[in-house]
Amino acid sequence: MNRGRGRGGGGAARPPRARRAGRSAGKETVVSGILAEIAADRRRGAAEIAEKLLAWGDGWVGGGGETPDVARTALAAVARSQAALAPVLRVANDFLVELERREGTDEVAARRGVAVLAERWRRRLAAAAEALGLHLRRALEGVSTVYTYSASSTVRRALEAHYTAGHWFRVLVSEGRPGGEGARMAAALAEKGVPVRLGVDVWLLGAIEDEGAFLVGADALLPTRWVNKLGTAPLAARARDRGVAVVVAADTSKWLPPALAALPRVYDRDPAEIVYRPPPSLEAVNPYFEEIPYAALDRLITERGITRPQDLRVGDVPVARALR
Repeated sequence: MNRGRGRGGGGAARPPRARRAGRSAGKETVVSGILAEIAADRRRGAAEIAEKLLAWGDGWVGGGGETPDVARTALAAVARSQAALAPVLRVANDFLVELERREGTDEVAARRGVAVLAERWRRRLAAAAEALGLHLRRALEGVSTVYTYSASSTVRRALEAHYTAGHWFRVLVSEGRPGGEGARMAAALAEKGVPVRLGVDVWLLGAIEDEGAFLVGADALLPTRWVNKLGTAPLAARARDRGVAVVVAADTSKWLPPALAALPRVYDRDPAEIVYRPPPSLEAVNPYFEEIPYAALDRLITERGITRPQDLRVGDVPVARALR
């Protein structure tokens, strides 16, 4: 598994500065704003960051902001920095392919091309979310207990819709340290009236009983493994030991073809989330993600319904020159 190392010692990590990503009109251009924020974001999930990148693509067509040359450099930084979050990588790669295709042409056409791609991605993601939600709700029929870990917008929306439709079930979720995204998901579900029980992460391991489903999302679907928050694998193993189905819900925007899956993925986040200003002899590490073999799950549900991992391929995905 490609995993970056956490850094400790010397105090909390400083917030990333704006990148110097290129030169324009004979002077160095500083890329601040949306693309730099996206590249540095270690707090939000894949869907949220992808939406922010799509919003940049929508707005860039209006002129201003980065030149195409600077945008290419900044988008490559986004793709490499967020390679663990498949939708972000896929969108950044597609924007790069479009800009490389239009190198040497009218800048207005390049900006419009990116905006068209952003709208196309947005329509695709909306349709996939709707279809996936329907398939997931069918899979949840008759399930009285749902165990989940960390937070997935796909899972949350499906559970909310399932409960609103009149199905009764309870949700057991852990807080998701150190980011606390599981606690936020629990609060969001409870606000909709869903019965939720929230505990610390270790508690969830022992709370899985002989009924229900262990349901999680995925940050990426690789050729032989899927990526989710560290700690998912032992929970999935516990669920299977107890006869509880392991269900992963993710649309095919999470699929990374081999060429993109080969990019190094940094799975660690800021050690300051764990300890602030540690002494020099203390090395703090904060790994967030892990890769889990598909053999550890019982059902993978995409917008196509129950999907075999070997059938995830969605056709040829061109890879930008900047990422090869």
